Amino acid sequence: MSLFNRLGKKVEEFKQEAESASRDEATHRCPACETGFYTAHEVCPECGHDVVEALDTA
Repeated sequence: MSLFNRLGKKVEEFKQEAESASRDEATHRCPACETGFYTAHEVCPECGHDVVEALDTA
């Protein structure tokens, strides 16, 4: 496996771990696309849905 293939694989693994951690720590979520956010939004920046819900983090 070439250096670039190994590097690409490591970058993809890191990206997936970061996305998983982000989902676990999100305080708000879009019910349409289920993207998590750390701040409130009036409109989902990912899909444009007009509702972003606050999650119960207690």
